[in-house]
Amino acid sequence: MKSISIYIHIPFCVKKCQYCDFLSAPADSRTQEVYLRALKQEIREQAARYREYEVQTVFIGGGTPTAVPCENLCEVLKTVFSFYRMNPHAEISMEANPGTVTKEALLSYRKAGINRISIGLQSANDGELKALGRIHTCADFLKAYEMAVEAGFTNINVDLMSAIPEQTLKSYQETLQKVLALQPQPVHISAYSLIVEEGTPFYEQELNLPDEETERRMYEITDDILRNAGYHRYEISNYAKAGKECVHNKVYWQRGNYLGLGIGSASLIQNVRFHNMTDISSYVNLMLGENSTGNEIENEIENASKEHGEKFQVEKDCLKKSNTEKDCLKKNNAGKNYLKKENAEKEQEEKLTAEKEQVEKVNAEIENVKKDNIEKNSAEEGNTEKNNIESGNAACPDKNMIGRVKKLREEVQELPIEEQMEEFMFLGLRMMEGVSERSFFENFGRRFEEVFPGVIEKHEKLGLLEVTGEEFVHLKLTSHGIDVSNQVFVDFML
Repeated sequence: MKSISIYIHIPFCVKKCQYCDFLSAPADSRTQEVYLRALKQEIREQAARYREYEVQTVFIGGGTPTAVPCENLCEVLKTVFSFYRMNPHAEISMEANPGTVTKEALLSYRKAGINRISIGLQSANDGELKALGRIHTCADFLKAYEMAVEAGFTNINVDLMSAIPEQTLKSYQETLQKVLALQPQPVHISAYSLIVEEGTPFYEQELNLPDEETERRMYEITDDILRNAGYHRYEISNYAKAGKECVHNKVYWQRGNYLGLGIGSASLIQNVRFHNMTDISSYVNLMLGENSTGNEIENEIENASKEHGEKFQVEKDCLKKSNTEKDCLKKNNAGKNYLKKENAEKEQEEKLTAEKEQVEKVNAEIENVKKDNIEKNSAEEGNTEKNNIESGNAACPDKNMIGRVKKLREEVQELPIEEQMEEFMFLGLRMMEGVSERSFFENFGRRFEEVFPGVIEKHEKLGLLEVTGEEFVHLKLTSHGIDVSNQVFVDFML
């Protein structure tokens, strides 16, 4: 059976951060409710196309998923479980902002089946957080982390940013040390440098950013400090404890199948790339047009956007996501998209001693919910997952469903073989394990030197690529190659 990963986009937040160029904005409760209804409708209708796939990972991102009511988010996930064939050990991840989580909500997320959480700290320095426009303090993060542990989460990622306004080498090192002082330590840490994107408030400001040498040192000490703390670097900007690598985002870097649900979300299915429409009003009207008054919805959404002084931004290539493990492709120096983040690891269920009785109760409820999702009737859908998937009765698409799904998609592109080979190289080389010529040959029937003559020898001599193997070679970036990775990636463009 073929495998697939699912990304679900929640385009709402409490406040837009100064550096954020993602498809998100504040919105009132009515706008959120209508969008989530439309999202569930898309989830149901898209399922008809993917009956032959097993879902390995689900990632709920945004925006700020934890900014919407907990029960509504859990209903979205329940819809996925009801209409898609799920791997029983699937990694189910969600992003969380420390300023928008509660103990009760975290317990509910666990009960709903979420087994991995990614908490966006960015910096442990309150002055730096304020400069970024974050809505939380370091104390808020520490409390959120503690509550996540007490709720039974053992698979926790912490997002960090370097090279941000007002940051010094000392303050960045203190952030790393505070994260490592957490008990228990997070099993995964994502550490990205700030990129000032056009269209963001930062782009219009004169920022006091660390100089190039300081930024380089931040990059180096991240690797040194985390490696000494027992983390291994498995991707340019991602570190994990043994066995806790990001499963979801490895799908992006390894060019697996992934389906994006919600506005602006990107997909790659069997080498066909596309993304959903980015206008929320059009999305809601398309998905709920038969069951609601489209003009009323559009007016409410528009009014909500005006009320908050925000507009939902249009992303043309794909939804970019930096420090919160989003599914996205980002432009490199040659103008090619590469995966900026991803991010999800397989959770191994463990019980914590903190609030033992409550956690054990939640874990028991999780198993019951999983069983219910598969075996019992869903009150909302009126069908079991078995009926939905195995019999295909509920999943059989009618003409209206097929038409709506097609209209959702924009910039549909069947990737030429040249682009597939390019992506194999520059996405694969982001991972520390590198790329295999044998795998390249199995995929494309050609050897590295045949497709990229002289490139490997050039970068090996420059000390940027490590080349091993004889019959089929294996390539990976050296330490210096990691520092100037885009220079290497450029030469793998055809």
